[in-house]
Amino acid sequence: MRRFALAVIAVSFSFGCHAELKIKSTPQICTLLNDTQLRTGEWAVQADGQEGCVGGARPISPGSSDPNRIAYSADGINGTPDRVQLRLYVNVPSDEETAKRELVKAAKRLSIRTLGLSTPPSIVDSIMKGRPAKLEVGNGSITVSRLANNNRTMN
Repeated sequence: MRRFALAVIAVSFSFGCHAELKIKSTPQICTLLNDTQLRTGEWAVQADGQEGCVGGARPISPGSSDPNRIAYSADGINGTPDRVQLRLYVNVPSDEETAKRELVKAAKRLSIRTLGLSTPPSIVDSIMKGRPAKLEVGNGSITVSRLANNNRTMN
């Protein structure tokens, strides 16, 4: 029997600051959201030359077999972080609003900690409505994007 998995909607929220992040230390940037259980590994240089730290996605509402998840990562160049990113993976569309609220909550913390500024209301609105947006904030920028990924599974 074939069954189609629900669309996985990834809402990506990133702060591209081009070395204008308030925090320049790679250990600090990698542990920035530990208090929200959004952990990453240590800063590393990959074989392809890309640098950064990324962690596994944590479940938003534990208990379902394939819950919505949120993840945090940071990347940069020459040992200097210049972009941090939150990703929201929506596997359970019926719980999408809860997932988006969790993303907004994490984004607000990330904005204060990385840019020293509050998340603009237009960015919060973009996240909640699932609309792409880019906004210059301070010396950096905040980008919200949404990607649909349809996965097919066999059962």
